[in-house]
Amino acid sequence: MSAPKVSVIVPVYNVEKYIARCINSIKNQTFKDFEVLIINDGTPDNSIEAAKNVIGDDKRFVIYDKENGGLSDARNYGLARAKGEYVVFIDSDDFVDSDYIRILYNECILENADISCCRYTMYFCDHFNPPVPVGKKACVLDSKEALDMLIRDNNMQSFAWNKMYKRSLFSETGINYPVMYFEDVATTPRVMFNAGKVAISEKYLYSYVRRFGSILSTMNVKKINDYIRSYFIIRNYLEQKGAYNQFKDALKAVSCKVSLINVYSILREHIIARNFDEAGENLALNFSLFKQVNSGSFTVTDGLPDLPRKLKQPQKKDCSPQTMEQNTSKAADCT
Repeated sequence: MSAPKVSVIVPVYNVEKYIARCINSIKNQTFKDFEVLIINDGTPDNSIEAAKNVIGDDKRFVIYDKENGGLSDARNYGLARAKGEYVVFIDSDDFVDSDYIRILYNECILENADISCCRYTMYFCDHFNPPVPVGKKACVLDSKEALDMLIRDNNMQSFAWNKMYKRSLFSETGINYPVMYFEDVATTPRVMFNAGKVAISEKYLYSYVRRFGSILSTMNVKKINDYIRSYFIIRNYLEQKGAYNQFKDALKAVSCKVSLINVYSILREHIIARNFDEAGENLALNFSLFKQVNSGSFTVTDGLPDLPRKLKQPQKKDCSPQTMEQNTSKAADCT
């Protein structure tokens, strides 16, 4: 039996409310020559039962059960078992247009591209669904132009989804997703570096559901550290490939933007904790780490680099009237 042309990898964890819609959107594809790897990442709810109800006897869908390891681990698990020449990732709370696979596959074949990507619509709480504007019109880019755009986070983002990849970009390079938050920011540029051409479609084919509890809506210092670390990984990879000088302007530009975004996230954490004791240190370290990302004395490592220093999660202070009264009383006793 010949291998399918496309492998669809769907990690599953706590999406009982959403997964039927996701699976239905895949089943209804106009393109038929695909396999679907449903990766049960140890979900504690009834997501898999809900998926089975929709899959029925469709043999293209295979469910793999594994211990919980997170989104990155589930994607890597799927990549290790995928058989298609091309691969797409679909998050199990999202859904896709019926022409999603067909259009992305045709873009790769007709343009001889290793990666194709489309535009997406963002759903907020299942009610408000504005299309996300993308300035770049339909085109085919070489990998250098596409990577520069991707690193700058300009007209193209590092999401693992809304893209089709030639599977060899993973299997022949040894690239996989590190187990961390913002794993796609750390991975998609490395994958794109190895691509030949990148085809961009103007079609809105992917629907991203922005849920409460998503990574961006529940930022904490661990996630901020991983966000910064992803840029250490990009710099390290470009240095390993002798290509940093080609993309240093792009990396400097995005470093400025992300470091300023982090200011909001850091201050928010200190406000929630009602504790500003180390706010200044965290803010200063945020800028210092991005300065190091762009430093001429950056230290290259063999594997994926870790941060030399990490921001600290502020400990929540008890500001109840009773506690404040006790603290005032203790201070008075010391006078």
